[in-house]
Amino acid sequence: MANEVVYDATSTGTAITDLRIGEALSAEFLLLLADRNSLPQHGALVYAGNAGGSGSATIRLSHIGLQGYNLLASTADGVAVSNTVITDGSTDVTVSRYAKSYEASDLARLTGSNGLISPDAFAADAMASYSATLTSLVANLVDNFSSTVGTSTSNFTVTNWLDAITTLEVAKVDSASGYMAILHPVQYGDLRSALATSSTGALQWSDSTQEQMVIKGGGYKGQFMGVDVFVSSHVPTANSGQDRAGGMFGRGAIVWADATVPAVADTTSLNIGGKVLFEQDRTAKSGLTAYVSSAFLGASEGIDACGVSIITDA
Repeated sequence: MANEVVYDATSTGTAITDLRIGEALSAEFLLLLADRNSLPQHGALVYAGNAGGSGSATIRLSHIGLQGYNLLASTADGVAVSNTVITDGSTDVTVSRYAKSYEASDLARLTGSNGLISPDAFAADAMASYSATLTSLVANLVDNFSSTVGTSTSNFTVTNWLDAITTLEVAKVDSASGYMAILHPVQYGDLRSALATSSTGALQWSDSTQEQMVIKGGGYKGQFMGVDVFVSSHVPTANSGQDRAGGMFGRGAIVWADATVPAVADTTSLNIGGKVLFEQDRTAKSGLTAYVSSAFLGASEGIDACGVSIITDA
């Protein structure tokens, strides 16, 4: 046979090169690697509030020494007791703008076949990026605590874990809301290896379930000795990058706040979940449309003694 219509040219067939594109985009796609874990819903984290309409970009969270902070003083019968000074303090959390913009040409949008360059895709990305940004802000605070455990350039050990718990207990950090640890993946891996090689069964790890991950976030790995363990690649480095600085803390150590920005009264902006302002910015002369995501966030260290930094090999 000869003169067949074929996809690629052959000695006997005519190729239909002009009737087909060089490559077709699959309906499936691969996400580039990133830490997409959302901020865990945990009692150890304190939400200071929404700064929207408050008159200030800074929210002040008060500290007060009541409910057993001061003991009763031994006082002789008939003798007037002295006044006790009420100890107080505060944590300020300032919210500021975090934003990004994706801009696409008309040609890029109209030739799209798999929905990756579309308002819907960018809106979904905006909410995911909000969660990842807030997680990063919190994770970058766990190296700030004055109390530290671990040894520089040495792997995370079970002893380090026990030392961190003891440090919080000695500091009288309330455990009613639960202790929480945020570790870098390397630290988590070292701790897991230490458990596998040295534990005799007395120390048990409770793995996370699917239901717990939905409630506490994708970074939740389980519970060890009563402490909820979360993993984030946003955990900072220490000692010129040779170590990672995770941390363990109880309620009061880390405080965060946000602010809701109302959508503009037009068709080009949308407030997503009360957290992210998603806007379309059109440049008609250039045939470009930008999709801008904005959020107002802040996180601060609260009571320093409520946390302990864990410095181990990176």
